[in-house]
Amino acid sequence: MSRGTRLLAAAIAAMAATLILPLAVLAHPLGNFTVNHYSGIEVAGREVRIHYVLDLAEIPAFQERQQMQDSRTYLDAKVAVIAHNLSLTVDGAGRHIRAVDRRMRFLPGQGGLQTLRIEALFAADGPGDGEHRAVYRDANDPGRLGWHEITVRATGGARVVQASAPSTSVTNELRAYPQDLLSSPLDVRQASLSYAPGLLLTRPAALAPLGAGFGATQDRFAALIAPEHVSWSFAAFAVVAAVALGAAHALSPGHGKAVIAGYMVGSRRSWRHALLLGATLTATHTAGVFALGLVTLYASSLITPERLYPWLTLISGLLVVAMGCWLVVARWRSVARLHDHGHAHHHRHESEHHHHHEPEARTGRRGVVLLGVSGGLLPCPSALIVLLAAISLHRVAFGLLLIVAFSSGLALVLVGIGVALAHGPSLLQRLPRQRVLSATRAARLLSVGSAVIVCVAGLGLFTQALPSVR
Repeated sequence: MSRGTRLLAAAIAAMAATLILPLAVLAHPLGNFTVNHYSGIEVAGREVRIHYVLDLAEIPAFQERQQMQDSRTYLDAKVAVIAHNLSLTVDGAGRHIRAVDRRMRFLPGQGGLQTLRIEALFAADGPGDGEHRAVYRDANDPGRLGWHEITVRATGGARVVQASAPSTSVTNELRAYPQDLLSSPLDVRQASLSYAPGLLLTRPAALAPLGAGFGATQDRFAALIAPEHVSWSFAAFAVVAAVALGAAHALSPGHGKAVIAGYMVGSRRSWRHALLLGATLTATHTAGVFALGLVTLYASSLITPERLYPWLTLISGLLVVAMGCWLVVARWRSVARLHDHGHAHHHRHESEHHHHHEPEARTGRRGVVLLGVSGGLLPCPSALIVLLAAISLHRVAFGLLLIVAFSSGLALVLVGIGVALAHGPSLLQRLPRQRVLSATRAARLLSVGSAVIVCVAGLGLFTQALPSVR
């Protein structure tokens, strides 16, 4: 076997292994940006206790760790902030919430990064005998993406008469998130309850022994940055694998606009424009990852990364709508010109000759760049994890190489699909000459319809992002 054949076989094996073999890399099941909260309210005798859990995914945990000089000092300050943003009223009167116990630990996450789990136990003295009405509110991290859950139960002879929250946690206190609720996480920040205090003595307030962490998922791309040693052979494997994973990511939901963009460019039958689209997609996606990384590292106090995604989606949608409207106008004019031209030919020299124009309005370089920007504007969260892990592991050059490879694979597939779709009109060349004109008119009408679809796709992106923009 020749050297070139062996290299080709190795590359194919790397791509296949990347897509087939599972890699044991843990990822937060709700996503890398989430900040999740759980409040377990327990009426214990005459006391109201709150078991509070703060679960930070990889990116917010990375941000918190940058601010952490001493873990004990950090934990005390964090618990004080949490307590300040909690409120408990009993029969309309506010109750002082005091911190009784606290702890934190880091758990393995994607790409060598870690998630952070903080637990605190708060307590408040309640009134004497009789039935009471209590209202609990959690105002921590308003606007942050994540799970918010509250439960209510009673011990020590106390009795819960009525409560707006359940008695058991559906996540086992943020350890196991239900798969059917990951796309629409629970958002409960307030609970009310009627209860009767107990007379029995209860155990001293303290956190329960440590349990397991959350049920993790896997991410193959983030695994590429995390091995203990990076050899030249592994680096080559990782680059090929990153291209393959970028290609697989291109087929996931959310990239329809880029496929449409590839179709519009490919219909011009210019490989230079297709390559320009691919280069723009790669550059935009890579630049977006680095820009989001800079925000995560240096501007998180001004804006959180997850708040940028709706804005990027909104801008992308507006770009697609603008391009779609322009295409509708241009292609409709093209259909009208074909009708007039074909009518004149039919009357003046019907049998002399037939010719047809390109069934697609030409898109200039500026339009191609605009399409590429709209397709690559939303960076993949896994790529951001790779960047942050590369910084923490002092492998910035290797991380950059992987991100560029991932973006290239993404662009390669999107442009390839678009070009393949766009060359459908070339089938007109195989039709009998007397049917070319009518087929060309049908192709142009179809192109108007595809332009309308572009507008609808852009409006869909815009309306999807609008409620989340704040």
